[in-house]
Amino acid sequence: MLPENVADLISKKYEEAVNNGHLCFTESTTKKLKDANSGMNYVVSYAPSLASKPERGDQPDKNPFAEPEPELTVVENVADGEYKLLLNKFPIVPEHTLLVTNTFKDQKSPLSPLDLMTAYNLLLKLDDEDENKRHMMIYNSGPSSGSSQDHKHLQTLRLPQNFVTLQDRICAGKSHFLPDFKTEPLQDDKVSFAHFVLPLPESEEDVNEDLLAMCYVSLVQRAFTFFQDWAGEKPELANSRGYNVLMTKNWICVVPRSSTRAKSLQIGFNATGYAGLILVKTQEAYDQILQLPHKIDEALLECGFPNSAGKKQTEYNY
Repeated sequence: MLPENVADLISKKYEEAVNNGHLCFTESTTKKLKDANSGMNYVVSYAPSLASKPERGDQPDKNPFAEPEPELTVVENVADGEYKLLLNKFPIVPEHTLLVTNTFKDQKSPLSPLDLMTAYNLLLKLDDEDENKRHMMIYNSGPSSGSSQDHKHLQTLRLPQNFVTLQDRICAGKSHFLPDFKTEPLQDDKVSFAHFVLPLPESEEDVNEDLLAMCYVSLVQRAFTFFQDWAGEKPELANSRGYNVLMTKNWICVVPRSSTRAKSLQIGFNATGYAGLILVKTQEAYDQILQLPHKIDEALLECGFPNSAGKKQTEYNY
């Protein structure tokens, strides 16, 4: 599936790509914040140089994953040729990797059991408790999710050291379960936006394709209820069904999305925002956030849907 030394391969390839100019690491100023109202922790990265980076749609005919650069290719053959493991050419954090399907599949397509299991196995090989290294997989699906490429890809990035995400806090002390009509996925009612979280089994031996698929499907079904409920008020959402998937070896989370960009702060979000990792490109937005961290929670709601903690859902047939 994946080489045992995949972490070393990534580090070596990353160092070579930086030194040879094949990879453009974006320097940023970072600051840790906490929202006193929601209790959510944030790491805000200010990277003004990204303001000039092309946005989605500026290069509609170019697919960088069709023939990826050899200098960015870490492993050409993953899971019997299903995927390639690449370095992100424009990372904000070092060693940011992409698990890309070898044949073209649409980024709006659902994650398969193999997608999920391969990503989970990658997380296991990259995490290192002795060195305090934790990683997160994200999948941005649909036009409102913050995805930048239509070729199916899952991203893996290292979390800041000692950073406690919203999902970490929700799952602390909780055992794995699958939701049913009586038991809903976990949500924190202190944050404004809808998010659905399940703890994963503590033992990796208890995690397999079927379990990950059941977790994923049950969470996506919850997310899709919003598009049905809001069809009358925002009919354009009925066909978009954009959502984010976030996963560590400890939990999996799905966030339904209504928009890519928050007009209030003029910043965009992909999945990382809903774990508390915020990327800012303008001084104005950065200053606003430093003065009023709760502005982030408002912006995340603007790009998502209202928190539904405590409300029973009734329709899951999608």
